[in-house]
Amino acid sequence: MSNIGLNTGLKALLAAQAALDTTGHNVSNANTPGYSRQRLQVSAAGTVQSRGLLIGAGVNADIVTRSTNALLLVRMTGQIGSLSRLESALDGMTEVESLLGEPGNFGLGSGLSDFFGSLSELSTSTEDLVLRTGAVQKATSMTTQFNQLSTTMSSMQVDTVGQIELQLKQVNALSEQIVTLNIEIAQTEASGIPANDLRDEREERMRELASFVDVEFHEDETGIVRITAAGRLLVGGTRSFEMSSEAGGDGSIELFIEGSTTAVTLKQGKIAGMIKTSQQFIPDLLADFDRLARSLIYEVNRIHSTGTPAAGSFQNLTSAYSVADTDLDGLATDELLSNTGLPFDVNTGDLYVNVSRLDTGDLESHRVSIDQSSTTVGDFIADLNDIPGVNANLNSFGRLQIFADAGFGYDFASRLDMAPDKDGTLGGAHASIGTGAAGPYALSDGDTLDLVGAVGPFSVTFSSADFVEMSEATADEMAAVLNADPNMQANGLRAVVTDDRLFIQTEATGSSYGFTISGGTSLSALSITPGHSTVGSDTGVDIEIGGSYTGEGNDKFVFVPNTDGVVGTTPGLEVEVFSESGQLVATLDLGPGYQPGTALEVDKGITAAFSFGELSATDNDLARVDLVADSDTSDVLAALGLNSFFTGTSAEDIGVREELELDPMLISAGSSGAAGDNSTLLEMLQLQSKAVEGLDGEPLNDFYGDVVSDVGFEISTASSTYDVETFLLDNLESRREQTSGVNVDEELVNMVKFEQSFAAASRYIQVLNELSGEILNLI
Repeated sequence: MSNIGLNTGLKALLAAQAALDTTGHNVSNANTPGYSRQRLQVSAAGTVQSRGLLIGAGVNADIVTRSTNALLLVRMTGQIGSLSRLESALDGMTEVESLLGEPGNFGLGSGLSDFFGSLSELSTSTEDLVLRTGAVQKATSMTTQFNQLSTTMSSMQVDTVGQIELQLKQVNALSEQIVTLNIEIAQTEASGIPANDLRDEREERMRELASFVDVEFHEDETGIVRITAAGRLLVGGTRSFEMSSEAGGDGSIELFIEGSTTAVTLKQGKIAGMIKTSQQFIPDLLADFDRLARSLIYEVNRIHSTGTPAAGSFQNLTSAYSVADTDLDGLATDELLSNTGLPFDVNTGDLYVNVSRLDTGDLESHRVSIDQSSTTVGDFIADLNDIPGVNANLNSFGRLQIFADAGFGYDFASRLDMAPDKDGTLGGAHASIGTGAAGPYALSDGDTLDLVGAVGPFSVTFSSADFVEMSEATADEMAAVLNADPNMQANGLRAVVTDDRLFIQTEATGSSYGFTISGGTSLSALSITPGHSTVGSDTGVDIEIGGSYTGEGNDKFVFVPNTDGVVGTTPGLEVEVFSESGQLVATLDLGPGYQPGTALEVDKGITAAFSFGELSATDNDLARVDLVADSDTSDVLAALGLNSFFTGTSAEDIGVREELELDPMLISAGSSGAAGDNSTLLEMLQLQSKAVEGLDGEPLNDFYGDVVSDVGFEISTASSTYDVETFLLDNLESRREQTSGVNVDEELVNMVKFEQSFAAASRYIQVLNELSGEILNLI
């Protein structure tokens, strides 16, 4: 009996001691991260038959268990990953927000305002060198802000790549630690003993791992945990698979897990947040700043390029951008002007080049037409070289250079040609006959035009080799054929073109000169009557245009007499004025009531005055006046960077043109070069509120404001989400604490309870010992 009792007491004593040890372990690790409260599980020992009785054999200390919730661990790792992603992304976005410096006096918004403010000040006194210098300085300061923003954000992308590499080192280290713990747990539990502390440590490493990458895990029957990241195995039973990164030259980064060549895409964890900031938030913001800078460069340059400097005209200009030899044949001149690698588009449209004589101030405006689909660099240069007083070429760097001849100057301003009828096709002193219709003309190979000039009759034959498409012969092509004919030259005749109509004229002026269009197979296409004769005039009609064009878009006025007559004398003599669309906009009465030289109101701010002389509807007289609101509808000046204000194409390289920095007097304040002309500056100021196509129709300032607002909104949204995710994680942590946390007060109570059990067991053994002594004495 004593043996049974002593054994029972010993078991009770040892069980109480084990319970006290477990309680002490709990108290010691009450503040250990990831520790799970442990409990000693006990059970009644089997009964022993003695003296005809079944007597209990005491208590068995079976196993020490952890208080855990496997589902809670899964939810916590997922929540940790989500929160870590938000925290990492929010840190990056907040850093960018501080870089913008908005609102405040040091942000780009302030720089834009200061730049336009300086232009506004300059518009009040365009000749003030101090204000001009100030405008250049404000522009330089603003472009420097663009450059710094772009450079700093690009550097943040590069830095993020380095930070991700450091994070991946921690991921790989944690993976290796988990593998080591896997092996130790499996070896320990193979003998049936739970590896409680090892499991706690492994779960803590798993939570740490979840803060970097999104993980999923599965535990097999041996206690080994296998972990996947973004669906790829990261931690196996006996080894881990290294995670690595590859950075692209554009700042992009891809993640790989050992054993696979396919990049993985993380959705949770710090690394996912950093990638979002580096690969989405910053690039999107950089793209917005590049759009803003590019639109600013383009829109300001479009306006500035058609203005004039303080001197009123240019002697030479060199384009800021080079044309490229895209077909690599060694020549750039054969490339389409619209396909030479220029940073901005060249469109179908017209460029007006104004050439002035510096001694007299006389000015002639020349229109250069550009077709996006056919005009080559060589064509454009040739057209410029055809303008009297101007020479153009490409330098060795592929940049266009335009020079003025000695005694001449040129500009690209929207000027009004005050004397548009330079060829005298409206009552000029030349003998002149025009076609009855505008080109193109439906000619056939071998068509002829028969004329009688000062020397005698002759015929000009048209060949298909002289035309791009003979059935659609242009007036310019026909004029070139006629002017090349030796009989035309011998008879003192020439061909000119006005408003796409062909005119044949005498070189000389006066009533002593004339000619006849006697016939030919081309007359039907040209709408000319056979036998049409004409003579010159001793008093040619001069048309003088005045006023200021107020139309919004480019247009033209074509002046056509309704009959033959003398200005100011012939009853019923009128000149009808038609617009580009063919609409009759005015009828000018030049009959007996008209005083030659008197300006008559036409339309849209334009006036016209006619000198004394003869007009002829029979000879198809007409004159054309180009009304220019935009002197470069092709945008070739902005595309090439001629007379530009800014250089560059993006936030990274935007800058002020070097010539303006050296000489602020080159700023184009107006379109005429006259003192006080501020029209160009005023047009540039309108960009603050004008819809900009490159910014989806938003003005510059509004677009920047939206960019800043979007940054603030995204950060605010992320911050709110972060608060929610933090609350959820705190809730899960609280639930884990309730399940697995150590309550010191509770453990102290248990300590007293187990202490009393230990004391009771000790007393029980002592009593048994005393009883055994008494029994022995009795025997």
